[in-house]
Amino acid sequence: MPSPKGDPTYIKNKERFFLEVAKTLAKASTHPLAPGGCVLVRNREIIGDGRSLVAACKVEMDCISHAIATCAARGTPTVGTVIYSTRYPISTSIFQAYIMGIRKIVVVAHEWEPFYKDEYRRAARLARELAISIEPYFENEDKRFAVNKQPEKIADTELYTDINPYEQDEFDPENSETIYDEDPTAI
Repeated sequence: MPSPKGDPTYIKNKERFFLEVAKTLAKASTHPLAPGGCVLVRNREIIGDGRSLVAACKVEMDCISHAIATCAARGTPTVGTVIYSTRYPISTSIFQAYIMGIRKIVVVAHEWEPFYKDEYRRAARLARELAISIEPYFENEDKRFAVNKQPEKIADTELYTDINPYEQDEFDPENSETIYDEDPTAI
């Protein structure tokens, strides 16, 4: 899709762009096992960012909670914001997003996160109850489903070019004495 004329802020694929920014933030994460990055976007503008942190006392800070906290510290309103994250949110992050007026979270799809962790199941249940949409973003699309190949239209083939479906046919029910489609023995 080409850029709309005169719009310098147009981004062709928003999800991919903002998730790439979140992946760059995840490189600065201090979480040793699952580094995470997150950006909060409103009207194609990043208003907050966060990364997963683990303090020296082994307390973990989720990247979404960190991004919401940076918006709150700056005094930036977050109503109508979309969260782009590299990690699946936890229940605390879902509730913070709800309180801040955020109703959509786009997450990089990982095979292990939503299916094997109890915390992520609780977060998904809470998101459903609070009407927050968690949408996965698949980096590697299945090539079988990437292109929709529709069959050619039947009317364009040579078989049906001389047939008009609205044309009157020869059969006239008023002048016909027998109807050959019905079987009189079936009654």
